[in-house]
This record gives sequence, structure tokens and C-alpha cells, in this order.
Amino acid sequence: MEDSENQTEVILLACGSFNPITNMHLRLFELARDHLQETGKYKVVRGIISPVGDAYLKKGLVNASHRVAMARLAAENSDWLEVDDWESNQKEWQETIQVLRYHHQKLKHSYSANSVEDARLPNRTTRKRKRAAVSQLPVRMNQPKRKCIDFATRKIANMLKPQKFIKQEGDVFSIQTTSTFRNYSVKFKIGEEFDEDNKGLDNRKCRSVVTWDKDKIVCTQNGEKKNRGWSHWIEGDELYLELRCEGQTSTQVFKRA
Repeated sequence: MEDSENQTEVILLACGSFNPITNMHLRLFELARDHLQETGKYKVVRGIISPVGDAYLKKGLVNASHRVAMARLAAENSDWLEVDDWESNQKEWQETIQVLRYHHQKLKHSYSANSVEDARLPNRTTRKRKRAAVSQLPVRMNQPKRKCIDFATRKIANMLKPQKFIKQEGDVFSIQTTSTFRNYSVKFKIGEEFDEDNKGLDNRKCRSVVTWDKDKIVCTQNGEKKNRGWSHWIEGDELYLELRCEGQTSTQVFKRA
């Protein structure tokens, strides 16, 4: 990694209808930031979401004020993403280059000349050539994807009220967790190792084994994350779930329905 003083500061801008904004819109910002910063040449300092205005006239397009409000709710817990409503407030549809020029002028007052003012936006005669060059850049599809829980997923998860169903037949357990966002189910036999696919959670696969520890069922997950696992136990009418990963602990409490 290069010294931060030699890195070029970068601001990511995404224009689109965001009709509505989705988890993957936000994930694209994170993937772009990670890719740029991994080169050691760039430091991403901000991400800007710019919803298109109503003059775009896309079929089924929700009013711009609602799309902007949804985008701001989705990004409110981020410390580097923001929503700008300039484009959405324009009476006429704006080409992306016009939006770029607006933000270029606006950001001149916020960042140093080395990071923003010295940048040059393409003019109309060179725009086609610039776009063609960008389209030919390698996508690195063969590179491993970062598997992590992004801030949008965490935000949604904090708002959920999932239901959990546990069924026991001797030493065989099946646990199903349902919510309006994602569902997850797992089936295992006490003391027998099994492949656990956490698709819909953090998308990591691991080898797991569940054992009894007094009145708790304790799962140890062996995979790319260390010291990972979970525990279930009952106290009165409440079911407790403790999640562990690399020294971090999270506890959920469910009430009997």
C-alpha cells in the first residue's frame, strides 16, 4: 500500500433512477471503493448518489422526491455515502456529463486543488472516445469477491422482527428463521459435522458441528473466519441466540409466540 500522501483522492458518483434504491446499488459503491483502494493508488473519500429527475420519463418512475427520500434513508448510517438532489430537481433531463460538471464545480470548494480542481472532464468531442476506453478496462471477473455484510444489510437487519421455528426429533434438529427480508434454515444432528451454507446471511460456507453444553446447543463453525459459531438456549419463555465471530459477540432474544 502506498503512503496516503501519494494517493489520489477519489469521489464516486452514481447517476440512475434508483426506482427504488436497492442493496446492490449500495454494494456497487463498496465494491468500487475496495477495488480502487486495493491498488494503493487511490483513496475514496466520498460516494454520491444522484437520482435522476422526473423529466427522465421512464415508465413506472416514482416521483423524484420519494426516490430521494428512500435513498437518504438507505444511506443515513453510512459515514461516506450521501445523496444529492440537484439532478432530481432539474426540470429537464440532464446528461451524465452535465451532472459530473456540476459536482466538479461544487467540489472545488471542498477539496484541495491536487485532488479535484486539476481533474479534467471530457468535452463533447472526446466523450465518445473516453467512454470507449473505459468499456475496455478489465473487469477482473476471476478475482475472488469480498464476502462481508455491508452497511445496508446491517441497517435492514436491525429493523427486522424475524420468526424462528425449532424442531427436534431425538438428536436431529431443524431450525428455520424467516423474515420479510431473508430466510435461513439449517438441519443437523448433534455431534455430527455437516456443511453449513450461510447463503442469504454473509454467504460464507463452513464445516459445522453442534454439541450440547449443559442446557445450550453450541455450534462451532470452521471456515475462513476464526472463532466463529453460535449458541441457542432457553430461559423461561425466551429463546436466546448468541453469535460469535473473531472476538465479536451479538445476542438476539426471541419471545415464545
